[in-house]
Amino acid sequence: MPTLRQLSFYGRKKKRRRSLVAALFGGPQRKGVVSKMAITTPRKPNSAKRRYAKVRIIFRKRRKRRVKIIHAHVPGLGLPQIQEYSVVLVEGGSPPDTPGVNYSLIRGVYDFNIYEPYGRKKRRSKFGKALPDVIERTLARDKKLAARHALKVLRKKARKIFKK
Repeated sequence: MPTLRQLSFYGRKKKRRRSLVAALFGGPQRKGVVSKMAITTPRKPNSAKRRYAKVRIIFRKRRKRRVKIIHAHVPGLGLPQIQEYSVVLVEGGSPPDTPGVNYSLIRGVYDFNIYEPYGRKKRRSKFGKALPDVIERTLARDKKLAARHALKVLRKKARKIFKK
């Protein structure tokens, strides 16, 4: 316990909070290169095989080059289509039961594709999937819009011709 004299001279110093995602260097995501793929098991009550990637993150600022090596969780089912030297996007957060894995990879960006062995019905936005019927509807709508645009262009040309 400090005395009043010590407090008046030095004051109280605030504790600095350590960042849980220090390798992102203050940003929301960071690009990295996979150096190794591996499998680990979760902590005590859970039982599974969790895939993770050892990722090398390079950060350049004012001619200084800093390299951090992290472990990132590989989300999704099936075999991931990434391997050594694949370029991936890393974000903070991971499954809480895997020790030492504090980051996760983002699917559908750079070399980490969205392919999964089955049609996903739930949590599609997290994995970048659209419903098959939604895709068909958007294609049909785009065709209709293209046809309407073509008609407008033809009508404008016809007006110009008939005015002369």
